[in-house]
Amino acid sequence: MPRSPRRAHTAWIALLLAGALFVSACGGGDDTPDATATPDVPGPDDAIAAWVTENRNVAFIADCDDAERGVDTGKLCAKQVGERGTRRAYELGPTFSESTALALVEEGSEGWTVLSVTNRDPSAGNIPGIPWPLQVGDAVVVIGLGEGDCLSIRDQPTQQGARSICMPDGTRAIVQEGPVEAETITWWRIAGEGFIGWSAGTWLRLEDAIRDALQPPPAEPTAE
Repeated sequence: MPRSPRRAHTAWIALLLAGALFVSACGGGDDTPDATATPDVPGPDDAIAAWVTENRNVAFIADCDDAERGVDTGKLCAKQVGERGTRRAYELGPTFSESTALALVEEGSEGWTVLSVTNRDPSAGNIPGIPWPLQVGDAVVVIGLGEGDCLSIRDQPTQQGARSICMPDGTRAIVQEGPVEAETITWWRIAGEGFIGWSAGTWLRLEDAIRDALQPPPAEPTAE
């Protein structure tokens, strides 16, 4: 007995639905999300760009070397100058000019974030090395004071603390305590050969951050 048109139509719709369910169960179709895809996370440039937008309200270009005159004038730009573990350091400043700040960023599980942005301090002079964050137990070196000057070691984390000794460039020490913020200075209690006390962190650097600066200059060639 021939199948009625109504029954044939119903059977055809059921077949189409079954096929659609099969494709869906097998993960087919262009609209199926990729379970292996990873979400976009901010990179170091993204983190710095967000900081510039929030704190400087000017346009930003990720790499100073890519800036074009007449196009990027007046923008801020960054240039990577160091890397240590999950952290990177970038000089930050106007395009086609000297840097005016140092930005430290860190990579975490949710991407990169800005740890700190420190304005360049002309009064501190040209201190070698990147000021990576210190912590108790770090080996540090006094540097950047210049010949004939020294770093005061005090009994309290304040400029009013009694000075017990003054240490020159090249002095090595271990961080014992800190940081303490006082009088716009970050103080660390350090201990070295024959001394212990509080000092300003401005002139303290991790040894591996200034290794090149600690090397003696090459000897001048002598005439035969």
